Amino acid sequence: MRLGLRKLSFPGLLVLLGTFALLVSACGSTNTSSGNLAANQTFNIAWAGGGSTDIATLDPGQASDSGSIPIVNMLYDGLVVLDKNLKVANWGADKVTTSADGLTYTFHVRPGQKFSDGTPVHASDYAYAIDRSDNPCLQSPVNYYLWSIKDAATYAGETCTNGVITGSVQTLIGDSVVADDGAGTLTITLAQPAGYFLDAMTYSTSYALEKSVVTGPNLGQDDKWTNTLAADTSGKATGQGGSGMFYVQTWDHQGNLILKANPNWWGVSAGKKPKLTQVNYKIFADGDTQYNTYNSSTTYDMTDFIPAAQLASAKSQPDYYSAPYLEVNTVALNWNIKPFDNLDARLAFCEVINRDLLNTTVSKGANIPSWHLVPKGMPGYNTSLTGPDGLTATTGDIAKAQAHWNAYLATVGGTPPPIVYSYNTSSSAAKLYAEALISAWNQNLPKANVTSDSRDWTTILKLEQQKKVQSYRFGWIADYPDPQDFLTLLYSTTSSYNEQNASVPQADQLMAQADAISDPAKQDQRMQLYNQAEQLLVNNVAICPLTQGQNYYRVRTYIKGFQENAQGQQATTEWPNVYVQQH
Repeated sequence: MRLGLRKLSFPGLLVLLGTFALLVSACGSTNTSSGNLAANQTFNIAWAGGGSTDIATLDPGQASDSGSIPIVNMLYDGLVVLDKNLKVANWGADKVTTSADGLTYTFHVRPGQKFSDGTPVHASDYAYAIDRSDNPCLQSPVNYYLWSIKDAATYAGETCTNGVITGSVQTLIGDSVVADDGAGTLTITLAQPAGYFLDAMTYSTSYALEKSVVTGPNLGQDDKWTNTLAADTSGKATGQGGSGMFYVQTWDHQGNLILKANPNWWGVSAGKKPKLTQVNYKIFADGDTQYNTYNSSTTYDMTDFIPAAQLASAKSQPDYYSAPYLEVNTVALNWNIKPFDNLDARLAFCEVINRDLLNTTVSKGANIPSWHLVPKGMPGYNTSLTGPDGLTATTGDIAKAQAHWNAYLATVGGTPPPIVYSYNTSSSAAKLYAEALISAWNQNLPKANVTSDSRDWTTILKLEQQKKVQSYRFGWIADYPDPQDFLTLLYSTTSSYNEQNASVPQADQLMAQADAISDPAKQDQRMQLYNQAEQLLVNNVAICPLTQGQNYYRVRTYIKGFQENAQGQQATTEWPNVYVQQH
């Protein structure tokens, strides 16, 4: 998922316990014993809003950022989810079977599921959600998660005019997505074997959604229907729309989002009843204010943001937690906007950056400078990867950068076009980071004259999704532990996530070959193909890698059972274990 509203001060050093050891380590207790529960089981969370007091969306078919996805995961259920170790676990489906050729998956939908308003959940509700997410009328920025499904890529690319689809594929339902409510099964046919398919099904594009609640043009594209998720005048006292373990009681778009435990959730009768009765999100426009509020009072039980300047002092506190984090920070340079349609210009802007200096001056020594697109700790991490031009030092190379820049200037008569770097107004650290990058470019690349454009996160996100931002910071957190999520999903020429319009055809071919390998005996071959593709992407500056980080946060010691995984969020499977201890 896109690193958006949260943890924008750039995280600390990553310490992994091994390639697949993604469990949280922390200074505080993660005891999940339910003894000594406080009378009030309300969890108050201070949440980062990236320049505004709101989150981007609660639409599971459109959510893409790290501020929205953790909340969406609490409100809607998927057929499968990731557990705290990022392993696929059965959830809305209690069994999944696969055909011998790896092309057909049958999800046996768990009986007794209900939406929060008490309406039964059927296999057809999951089918509707999948079809809606991929429907060209919705124009979802995250439909690419579904494109391993037969005809899904074609369907997403059809033309929609006033809700009418023109093209050969009118729907996936009854084609590659077949629901049998009587048998309680959902059968999905793939275009070709995909080793990452079940992982991709843990993303919210396939979460069950109550069709009657989704109103408005183009399948609720304008997002206004999500305002009706809370209890309404028709008497739906437990909200509507979602089937997760929590429902929306209040969302005022002014910084207050209140979730309550869903009494109609299937887990209540299956021995998974949440101990929490309510989760209150207070959304802060400014991360520094958020942290200072948490640090100076007991109003909030958790903060997901610690400014880099205060990280050292936070580490000495008993409520400080750190965890492995599968996350990379980069600078995106839009290939469709001059000068970045030129390889020499992209190389110059990427090679001139001294990642080590950024790390010490802005991030206070808390990051890992890196040329990698696939982070350390992931399967397929390439220990032999180099930067472009074979660079190994993360200090960059000013001489090489200037040579590339001069070569570019020669093609435009010595005068480059205006260049703007965009960033969101989330914290003082985001501003300092932007200033450091712009300074490096302007001081070392003659006539570059880069200026900045700062906006709130929701605005920046929409502009990026339109693929029209010239240069900007782009961070990515693992949706699932597979290189496909860090390579094909982001840099394939046809991916909807490829918002900088990069196109490296040879890398596309290698990634497509790797994606199609599902045989466990051929995983080494699969990883080698991804390694080759990653090097090509780095060489061509599909995006400019900067750092890899670690997740860190603070949560009061009386909050038990809360521990963020390597995605930087509480796993869906673990929310029932969270409770407030008497204090």
